[in-house]
Amino acid sequence: MGSFSTINGMKYTWCIDSGHSGNTQNGDYLTAPAKMFKHSPSEIFYEGVFNRQIKDALIRDLWRHDILAIDVCPTELDLPLSVRVNIVNAIYAKYKNAVLISLHSNAGRGTGIEIWTARGQTRSDKFATVIGEQVSRDFEDVVFRQDFMDGDMDKEADFYILKYTHCPAVLPEFMFYDNYDDFLKLENPEFRARYVKSLLTAIQKMEQMDI
Repeated sequence: MGSFSTINGMKYTWCIDSGHSGNTQNGDYLTAPAKMFKHSPSEIFYEGVFNRQIKDALIRDLWRHDILAIDVCPTELDLPLSVRVNIVNAIYAKYKNAVLISLHSNAGRGTGIEIWTARGQTRSDKFATVIGEQVSRDFEDVVFRQDFMDGDMDKEADFYILKYTHCPAVLPEFMFYDNYDDFLKLENPEFRARYVKSLLTAIQKMEQMDI
């Protein structure tokens, strides 16, 4: 990895994706009725909006620390997965040090945090392990949902954005928004800030590693 050219000494180019959609100017959630949950009339979680808020904060912090980051989905639209994959692959064609992090929050009434990669042993697993170790350390009060089958911290599935991107790709699922206790944490600005800081710290560590 160290043989590829870098910019400003940065080892990787971080492609940051925010799953699903945001809101229109009128406040309409473009992914509705999917990827949202109504706990009460005043307690509604919109996953795509949350994903964008985390993405925007993370990218700002990465650039503030002179770490290269590219917004894969710089729109409120729910870009098709094929479009997102094509964007990431176009970046990778130019920058062979690209790494994708696709930000999501979970559903299914569980609790805790998961880190996903595509199936099989790949470089993605190594990036996922660094992120998983950091997040689990920073959120000792939260369940880290690990797949122990292969000894890595990640879970594996053929999610489209993980399977068809050419560069290493990791997909964190941060908390379960349809679990009310998790929802309350997700709505807490300090809890969100901890998550952004944890991701930033993991990326800073990876910038010092050859993966």
